[in-house]
Amino acid sequence: MRQPRRSAPALLLALAITAAPIAAQQPTVTPDGEALGRSWDAAYVNPDFNLEPNAFLVAVTKDRTPGEALDVGMGQGRNAIFLASQGWNVTGFDASQVGVTQAMEQARKSGLKLTALRQTAAAFDWGTNRWDLIAVMYFPGLRAYLPQIARSLKPGGVVAIEAYHADAALDRPPGPGPGVRFESNELLTLFASFRILRYEDVRARADWGMYTTRMVRLLAQKRD
Repeated sequence: MRQPRRSAPALLLALAITAAPIAAQQPTVTPDGEALGRSWDAAYVNPDFNLEPNAFLVAVTKDRTPGEALDVGMGQGRNAIFLASQGWNVTGFDASQVGVTQAMEQARKSGLKLTALRQTAAAFDWGTNRWDLIAVMYFPGLRAYLPQIARSLKPGGVVAIEAYHADAALDRPPGPGPGVRFESNELLTLFASFRILRYEDVRARADWGMYTTRMVRLLAQKRD
C-alpha cells in the first residue's frame, strides 16, 4: 500500500463544523504544503477507502468519560465522527482539503459538532495540558511530534496509537512507509514516561490497505 509522505510546511485554513453555516478563513499555503495536501487527497477520493472507526480506538474509549479529544491526521474524519457521537468534544486536523471537507459533510449529516482544521502538524496549535485523549492512527509523524503529544495531553489523559510493525513490509513489500512502522516494543520505549495501559503486537486487519499483517497498538496515560 502506498503511504503518502507528510512534511512540515503549514496550511492555515481552519474550518469549524457546527449545524450553522461555516465561516472559513482564506488559506495561506506554501507550494510544498499544497503538494502535501494533494498527496492525501488522492487517497481520500478512493471509493474503497475505509470509513469505519478504528476498532482499537472504539475499544479503548468505551469506558472512558468523554472530554476534549484530538484526532491527529484525521483524514475523512471517521474516528473524529465516532468520538463526537460518543460525547467527546473533538478537534481534528489534516493537510488534505478533500479529507477535511468529507469530515465536515459527515458531521453535518450526523448532526454532530466537530472542529476540523486544514493544517499540517507543524502549523497546528497543540497547546499545553489541553486534551483528555489524543488519537494517533497511522500518522507518519508520531516520532517527530512526540514532544507536542506529551505536552498537550492533560495529566491523566491518554494517547491511543495504531500503526504497523516493521515486519509488515514482509507481507506486501516494500510495505508501508517508515513513519508508520515500528520495531518490537519501540512504542513502549517512546512512551516510557507514561503509564502503559494496553499494548498489543498482533496480526490483525489494518485500517490502511485493509489486509492482515503485523500491527502494534498502544494506550498510554500521561502521569499526574
